[in-house]
Amino acid sequence: MFKKFIALVVVILIIAVSPLAVLADTPFQGYTYNFWGTLVPSPAAYVPVRSFGLHNICPEIGDMSDPTDLHADSEGQIYIVDWGNNRVVVIDTELNLIRVIDGYYRDGAWVENAFNRPHGVFVTDDAEIFIADELNRRVVVLQVIDDEVHFLREILSPNVEGLEDDFVFAPLHVLVDRGGRVFVIVRHVFEGIMSFNAAGEFIGYFGTIEVSFSWVDMAWRMFFMTEEQIRRDHAIIPREFRSMDIDRYGFIFTTHIENWHLNNQVMRLNPRGEDVLRNFNPNVVINGDQGWRETGPMSGPSVFIDVIARSHGKYSALCSTRGRIYTYDSEGNLLYVFGGMGSLEGMTRMPRAIETIGDDIFILDAHGRGRIIHYAPSEYGRLINRAIAMRYDGHERYAVEYWRQLVKLDENFALAWSGIGRSLLAAGDNVGAMEYLRHGMDVRYFSTAFRRNRLEVMQGTLPNIFTVGVVFAALFAGYKVVRRIKSGKEDDA
Repeated sequence: MFKKFIALVVVILIIAVSPLAVLADTPFQGYTYNFWGTLVPSPAAYVPVRSFGLHNICPEIGDMSDPTDLHADSEGQIYIVDWGNNRVVVIDTELNLIRVIDGYYRDGAWVENAFNRPHGVFVTDDAEIFIADELNRRVVVLQVIDDEVHFLREILSPNVEGLEDDFVFAPLHVLVDRGGRVFVIVRHVFEGIMSFNAAGEFIGYFGTIEVSFSWVDMAWRMFFMTEEQIRRDHAIIPREFRSMDIDRYGFIFTTHIENWHLNNQVMRLNPRGEDVLRNFNPNVVINGDQGWRETGPMSGPSVFIDVIARSHGKYSALCSTRGRIYTYDSEGNLLYVFGGMGSLEGMTRMPRAIETIGDDIFILDAHGRGRIIHYAPSEYGRLINRAIAMRYDGHERYAVEYWRQLVKLDENFALAWSGIGRSLLAAGDNVGAMEYLRHGMDVRYFSTAFRRNRLEVMQGTLPNIFTVGVVFAALFAGYKVVRRIKSGKEDDA
């Protein structure tokens, strides 16, 4: 018995001191916004599970140096772009080192120190590895064959008309759609995302950001600015893209530099490059925090540095201002916010990238030796994710069970009340739906329930009114006939 007790104590101590131990405490407060854009506290939807760096996985390869990107392939392997060390490190979810990509075989010869400040990485379903090799001015395509990294091809600066003489092809992020089109975010390219076909030929710009300016700006440019000042003025040029990700349907989510805090920072681009992102609540813009401090540390509006497309229409954006993760559904509802900046375990100091494996979320923190923070959904977050999945798939009645559990955990979660109301609406209970939708401040569906209830009332009432009216008219007509008959008899007498 004593030996078992000693063994239990040893196990507890090992877990307590392990850098990969589950982090029991949640060092941040969850919250969301109601219909009017007012902050509403909520339980934490995600909790930190572990925090690790390369020194925890394989000390022999050294630490990260200013890492810039994180990507998970279809096999669940995690690719870390180690910008300062000119390499890409590949690990699995069990924290085993798979390989370090710092060179490759080309034409049978090994190429060492092949990269010069790589910035982004993307892996296709065919296991082709696309690396945005920033200072080498190219996108290089590699593939692992027989456990060896081989060069396939590269995409270089396009030779097309319209590019300025001093144009520099400095790729930052890359992704590939199912048709083989390659999309590249290039530093200081404002026309849009550069797109290439499978052969590496430049196709054109994708997803240009529309901008607007006032009549005052136009008059100032026309009458007071020189041609040189106009050329150098970046006040009304399109914004620069920051990051991108692609969902299972081929839509590309992007974040961009936005100078006006009342505009969305996320776009969802269809294959034609048109923004089809939906947000049914104009009071809560898709740009993170709706209010902030003007001065002091971590002041100013949220800046979305990265975005990840998730299952069932959800997407999450990472804020570099305060290190928080904001998750929205396909209708633009803010589902939950978690994370933050600080020195406590589970918080970041220099967030750079976000990635998901299943419902788990990984954040790349470039501070110090670099590390990855792993978050898993709490019971509250799991219920939200499940309810959203049911709704997205059109199973409102099955989602009710999860919405009711959410209301018990957080009665201020308006979307749960709205979810119950929508299910009642689908079941034909318009009166009950109106009550829940009103509580959930769901104006759009409340209007639908109200119209249907009014129609039901009219359909149930008007026939009775018409019947009473007809009977009354008949009685009145009969009364008039009888009266005339009596009047005629009196006249004859």
